[in-house]
Amino acid sequence: MRREERISREKVTGGGIVFRQRLLLLFMASLLSVVIAWPAWADFKTGMKAYKKKDYATAMREFKADGKALSNYNIWIMYYKGEGVKQDKKEAAGWLRKSAEQGYAQAQFVLSAMNFTGDGVEPNIPEGVRWIHKAAENGFAEAQFRLGMMYINGDNVVKNRETGVKWVKKAAKKGHVNAKKLLKVMGEE
Repeated sequence: MRREERISREKVTGGGIVFRQRLLLLFMASLLSVVIAWPAWADFKTGMKAYKKKDYATAMREFKADGKALSNYNIWIMYYKGEGVKQDKKEAAGWLRKSAEQGYAQAQFVLSAMNFTGDGVEPNIPEGVRWIHKAAENGFAEAQFRLGMMYINGDNVVKNRETGVKWVKKAAKKGHVNAKKLLKVMGEE
């Protein structure tokens, strides 16, 4: 074998080894990212499993560790109902607000209702309107229907039939039964 052929062959096989090493390194990095991300997923799932078993201490710990909107919403439920903790509607409202601020539409809707009624928070109609708008904008059908009704009737907002019908139609498109019925009665199908 000539010297040039041997050097050329070493480069090719050496390159193959380097390629395999890089591929292995990429695989290990991918695996490591999954392993690192897994505990974040596990916190909510573990929390829900514990909650369903009424192991509220574990559920609370896992939800707090997760810190995401749905976990914060579940912490709201626990404080609101007094599950595993002393019932505290003000503390509950803080967790609900956190979830709502993280963009969870159902939390935004419930927070709007709490602001309208003063349940766990000081009654604040403008805040209630603001939160129901956010929930509706985020696609929560019940919020869209209720906001539409508010505009149609002029409840806590300036009466505006056109805006109300727009929101009710959005709720109907999402399958909201009462929205569909209302549109039919109004002749707005």
